[in-house]
Amino acid sequence: MIANAVPMTQSDPLFAADNVRIDVDGTPTIDRLTVKTTGNTVIVLGAPRALYEAAAGLVDVTAGALRVAGALPVDALRAASIASAPSETALPPRWTVTHLARESARLAGHTRRDADAAAETAIRLMKLDAVAKVRLGGADRAIRNAAIIAAALATGAETLIVEDFTSGLQDAAARSLARVFVSACEGRRWLLFAGRLALSSPLGLHADEALLFARGRLVCAGPPGEIASRDRTYSVRTSGGAVDTFAAKLRELGATVDGDEKTRALTVTLPEAFSTHELVALARAGGIIVVELLPVSGAMV
Repeated sequence: MIANAVPMTQSDPLFAADNVRIDVDGTPTIDRLTVKTTGNTVIVLGAPRALYEAAAGLVDVTAGALRVAGALPVDALRAASIASAPSETALPPRWTVTHLARESARLAGHTRRDADAAAETAIRLMKLDAVAKVRLGGADRAIRNAAIIAAALATGAETLIVEDFTSGLQDAAARSLARVFVSACEGRRWLLFAGRLALSSPLGLHADEALLFARGRLVCAGPPGEIASRDRTYSVRTSGGAVDTFAAKLRELGATVDGDEKTRALTVTLPEAFSTHELVALARAGGIIVVELLPVSGAMV
């Protein structure tokens, strides 16, 4: 039986990757990812879906080590210490909201009696009482998304791995569901994967930390508000020329340059007096083509 709050174990990072590579159809979609989060509520922005699947214990990493709340995701999933709530999943159309939550609890190892109680509590937390008997095939998207989260809560897991359940919803419905989620997960840890997210949303306001990716590369990490304020920081990807010389010249001009020069993927913070046009011109002068120039703050809209 689940409770409204589950004690957190904060000694282990919520998400920790050590030189992780994840291949999709034989091609790396994540490569050499090393990061360790410090917050209990973390948003991952712009990452390939394969990273969500790996964190949720649904696929294995190709190389390196990935841990969620101190454990290998597949082990945590088997122990029901984590549960996932995917945004793209086929739901049995004849099942009700209650049926889905109950079966999720049963799969997590609860007895039938405890599963009934866990489902009831999860449905109450997600404010689905009025639609508990509604068949999923006829439910609208907001109800289906909330039902998927309720099913994850019904497992009793201390940590939820969630895909953005607000995408595609009208703004009012998205904010309402986000507020319900934050309240329902009080006392739990959660890791939310999204393409973009409004800083003013309940999820953005409640998150301790955000990880920002661009084309499979970790660009930066920090509090969401800090990332949103970095309006002069860009993810830069180049082709041709000597990227190390280009990076050195940028630093001479007062820019901060991070990233991996070997893969030609940089994170550049420009000084106030230096424009993106000047960055592109500087690259062109060195025989370098800028093939990607994305503002970091764009992920937090």
